[in-house]
Amino acid sequence: MRTRRLLGTLLLVLALHALGWRLAVGGSASSGPARAGVRVVALVSVPQGRGVPRDAGDAPPARDARGAARRALVTPAAPAAPAAPVTRIARGARRRGAGAGVLAGQGGASPPSRTRAPPDRWPVYATRPPPSMSLRYVVAQHLGPAASAPASGEATLAWVNTGGAFALTLSTTVADRPPREWASAGRFDAAGVAPQSLVERERGRDRRAVQFDREAAQVHFSSAPEVPGTAPGVQDRWSWIAQLAAIAEAESLRGPPVGPWTLQVAGLRGDLARWTFRVVPPADPPSLIAPSGNELSAAAERAPGLLHVLRASERPYDLRIEAWLSPALHHFPTALRMSTPPGPWSLTLARPST
Repeated sequence: MRTRRLLGTLLLVLALHALGWRLAVGGSASSGPARAGVRVVALVSVPQGRGVPRDAGDAPPARDARGAARRALVTPAAPAAPAAPVTRIARGARRRGAGAGVLAGQGGASPPSRTRAPPDRWPVYATRPPPSMSLRYVVAQHLGPAASAPASGEATLAWVNTGGAFALTLSTTVADRPPREWASAGRFDAAGVAPQSLVERERGRDRRAVQFDREAAQVHFSSAPEVPGTAPGVQDRWSWIAQLAAIAEAESLRGPPVGPWTLQVAGLRGDLARWTFRVVPPADPPSLIAPSGNELSAAAERAPGLLHVLRASERPYDLRIEAWLSPALHHFPTALRMSTPPGPWSLTLARPST
């Protein structure tokens, strides 16, 4: 009996050990795939190319990736199902990374810009820039009603052409008003006169300025925040005189200049406009006795050899320009009248008779 009880006890102990070992083995086997799945999910995000961009801040360090690869060598293949969340996470991270790239200017499509260059339908003319010269004018300026007497004064137009660069300065002194000066400077390119800056000064102090970025085809205004795109041959508010003279001078080598000539001109107040000059019937240069500035002379005669051109107003108070270009001055104007019809403002420059 004692032997049987001892044998029974031994069998019970062995059975309990066997049951414990089976339970231990079964628990380890059930948790193995879960751990393997986690490891494979971490690995899938690296080699399949669906990973997070490096600049998004979510990519694992290279040291962790190598550790995951070493673990994968001894880990059974994981089920495919856990890979789906990793794909969704990667796509979301890729979208975040692309957005960050656009904001930082490092990738992606740039947002629409307000400074696009205008359509490429701007003519480029042959030019022959005039040589250096200095011209003196008498000035009549209307600020009040057309019936009032104009204020008179003097102006000097200094043009310096070094062959590779230019400087154009217009200085005016009108009645008791402060002296004013406009200084344009730049170079020459395939389209002719290429200003880089225009500065307006009064009493020797800068008031407004325009800066051209020729490489980016943009213009910057000191008086406006916009940075519009520019066309080939763009001019400032006074360099157009030299550009128009250069165009007429080049065209005169083939025959009488006939036009029309279209220029893009940047003003000092932030405007960028299309100016078209047309050759019009001859008319006498303006008289400085009582110029209202807003009428077009219908005289049948003119000074010999002058080329009469007109930039007509396209809307009320738009700048109207009438110029008499002199071949003897390499087509710089011998007289120039600018006005803003129907308003009373006008400025007339005329070379004094000698």
